[in-house]
Amino acid sequence: IIASPQVKLMDDDVLKALSQGVDKAAAAHPAVPLVVLDLSRVALLPSMALGLLVHMNTKCRSREQKMKLAGVQPQLRQVFAITKLDRVFQFADNVEAATA
Repeated sequence: IIASPQVKLMDDDVLKALSQGVDKAAAAHPAVPLVVLDLSRVALLPSMALGLLVHMNTKCRSREQKMKLAGVQPQLRQVFAITKLDRVFQFADNVEAATA
């Protein structure tokens, strides 16, 4: 499952819709072992959205799926590092690398 939000600001509403889409796709294809979030267009990620990403990751794990964040811009990677969430998520340079 690959989700690619086409927004600069990943706010709560966008992330909730994304989460619901991933949940529906996972229900339709329960054997899919990987969820990739392509964040290459996202420049801003509010703190509330970080919590929702953690929740999405937890739901993926409960379905025995891995979740990878692809194409995360350097300033967002810094946010993940400062919050120590870089230890929670798996990162890939791009979608191709995430699915390899």
